[in-house]
Amino acid sequence: MLKSIVTDADFFGGEPKLISDISRYGSRGIVLNGENLAGMILMSANGFYKLPGGGIELGERESDAFVREVTEEMGCGCNIIAPLGTVEEHKSRSNFCHLSYAFIGRIEGECKKTQLGESEKLAGLSISWMSLKDAAAVMDKALEMCKDYSMRFMIKRDKIIIDYALEQIEAGEISIDNQ
Repeated sequence: MLKSIVTDADFFGGEPKLISDISRYGSRGIVLNGENLAGMILMSANGFYKLPGGGIELGERESDAFVREVTEEMGCGCNIIAPLGTVEEHKSRSNFCHLSYAFIGRIEGECKKTQLGESEKLAGLSISWMSLKDAAAVMDKALEMCKDYSMRFMIKRDKIIIDYALEQIEAGEISIDNQ
């Protein structure tokens, strides 16, 4: 099971600094279509991609939050294939710790109208379908180009989730066939 930590040290070197209190909980992950292509969310305002997902609401289960976020951001239902684990982002500069629960799922039904919040609309969210290997390459390129402090954490977190899912699928630990 994935249990990864991202700190300022991943970008700037030095000793990793962990923040003791979790500031925000989120659920996110990989959503596959019938051709095993991953739905990546393009934020046209900055040209970077992210995995579908967002914050967990009070009293909401992690898996339910993932399905809700997929419905809102992609406009379609989702069946969870497998939980992947967690990624913690420890942002020392802003004294902020974000714990994300990661999943891999498959769309259910047809993707229809999204239910984006105002900030998501301003970011210009749209869906691009690509292989997991292409998604990993897109995230590698984004990590090279991105200079925004918080955005780098998001990209690194999502890249870790994609890499882990690829490893698990290639090792036969997660089956994405006949789902």
